[in-house]
Amino acid sequence: MERIEAGQVRIEQKLDLLLEALAADDEQDESPAMTLDGELAGEARPEGEPL
Repeated sequence: MERIEAGQVRIEQKLDLLLEALAADDEQDESPAMTLDGELAGEARPEGEPL
């Protein structure tokens, strides 16, 4: 039983660390990435448009 509880504590610590890192990440403030053509990168391809 101690082994399970120790594992849960480690998982909780890792989750806390991950949540702190995500909260500190300020990518939201950056402008969106652009392609070499000057279009926004990562947008969905319009349906019917060839690859």
